[in-house]
Amino acid sequence: MSRRLNRQLGKAPGGRGIEPSPRARAARTPLQRLNRILLFGGGGLAVGAVLLALLRSPFDPMALGINLAAIGLGLLMGKGIGRFMFRRVLPTANK
Repeated sequence: MSRRLNRQLGKAPGGRGIEPSPRARAARTPLQRLNRILLFGGGGLAVGAVLLALLRSPFDPMALGINLAAIGLGLLMGKGIGRFMFRRVLPTANK
């Protein structure tokens, strides 16, 4: 490309201007990834449980409480299993 065209592209809105490039994203650890998966999954399950409890003809708060408690217990178990699977084996220091 010619210099003139490069300058025009650099000055165009949305073009490559003098602004610095966006900051690189930080690398996510497996534990952070697991937490995000559990957060979205658990939120979806909790919303589903509340909707199911509200759509049933006789509203049963006890069934809703049991469902939400089971979801919470399952998320805790998933976190424990995930931490076990993604644990890091640290090398021993030779002194």
